[in-house]
Amino acid sequence: MKKLLKIIIVIAILAGVALGVKSFFFNGDATSQVGALISTKVVTDTIKTTISATGTLEPVDQVEVGTQVSGDIAKINVDFNSKVKKGQVIAELDKSKLQSTLKQTTISYKSAENDLNYKQSTYNRIKKLAESRSASAVELEQAEYNLNAAKLSVEQRKNEVAQAKLNLSYATIKSPIDGVVLKRAVDVGQTVAASMSTPTLFVIAKDLSQMKVMAAVDEADIGQVKQGQRVTFTVDAFQNDTFHGTVQEVRLNPTTTSNVVTYTVVITAENPEQKLLPGMTATCTIVTQEITDAVTIPVKALKFTPAAGTPMMDPKDMPRPERPKTAEAGDNFPPPPPGMGPGSAPGTGAKKKHKKPKLEGDHVWININGKAAPRRVKTGLSDGVNVQILKGLSVGDSVVTSQETISAKGNSKSDAASPFMPQRPGKKKK
Repeated sequence: MKKLLKIIIVIAILAGVALGVKSFFFNGDATSQVGALISTKVVTDTIKTTISATGTLEPVDQVEVGTQVSGDIAKINVDFNSKVKKGQVIAELDKSKLQSTLKQTTISYKSAENDLNYKQSTYNRIKKLAESRSASAVELEQAEYNLNAAKLSVEQRKNEVAQAKLNLSYATIKSPIDGVVLKRAVDVGQTVAASMSTPTLFVIAKDLSQMKVMAAVDEADIGQVKQGQRVTFTVDAFQNDTFHGTVQEVRLNPTTTSNVVTYTVVITAENPEQKLLPGMTATCTIVTQEITDAVTIPVKALKFTPAAGTPMMDPKDMPRPERPKTAEAGDNFPPPPPGMGPGSAPGTGAKKKHKKPKLEGDHVWININGKAAPRRVKTGLSDGVNVQILKGLSVGDSVVTSQETISAKGNSKSDAASPFMPQRPGKKKK
């Protein structure tokens, strides 16, 4: 008998513990209530998508000035940041050697002309003798050959003189454009050799009031970049200033660095205050798509689903958005699931399984006098925060974005306690 009594006591204790655990962990959730709907108004705003890139600032037109002849730098008339005009003499080479070459070619040219005059006289004399049969045909042919050779020699010497004059003119370095000197690579007395390639003496920028950004765009984004798109960018030197530009060119030649493929996008920008300097690093934002005065809502409104027990608007009483007479099939929404019907109070239907309405496509929930009502929408452009609404909503509509969840007063998880469970600190037994 005592053994049976012990078994009954153990079973009673275990049952009490089970009831206490169930009450402690589940009763609070079972009596939890759904709070108010948190809504936002449908508004018009500018919505856009962008991509980011970095690049280097360069002048729009930049010329490297060199020399086509070798020699020593005799004079330099400009320095860094000097403003120059087209045709202005900016440097001169030592001309003594070039002048000597011109003099020698001139003498050779005159000698060739003198030889031509002699050959011309000889040919004329032999031709007359041949007409009177005093000279043979062979002598006439030889005289004609010598005359033609003398003419070719004169032409050759003449070209040598012209080339010597041209080389002498190359000793005077002139600016090819109006602009400013960005770089001076030589000093007075330095020897420049123009044997295989033209040495660079100066770098001149045409106009610093216009600049370009050579931006490197990742291969994943290059398909969105088009000529004429708007660009904003910043530079470290003026972090509080935003500069504006336009995509001028998307170059097809790829650049691969550490297995990362990028493409060069040329962005032109106005620089009236000349704050932008060559070589600065620009952080660019390219606007790939932009819509002004778009009807927009937060993206999170598309992801919201009302909780079980939320008061629902009766579909018969729900206002419909204005639509064309030929409405699309399937625009009618199904009735709300059990426990979410019209007039249902918070907490009712908690014992019933919550089933979401079967709404195909994009949809939102609108707030009508504190009750939720589904609305199918057609979406457009999204920037990740807001999304454009093409159909289904009007400006001023109240769209639900989230929902408060509260616990019923006096029915929190800690309100139901088992007599076999220890009480929490500060809790009084009733």
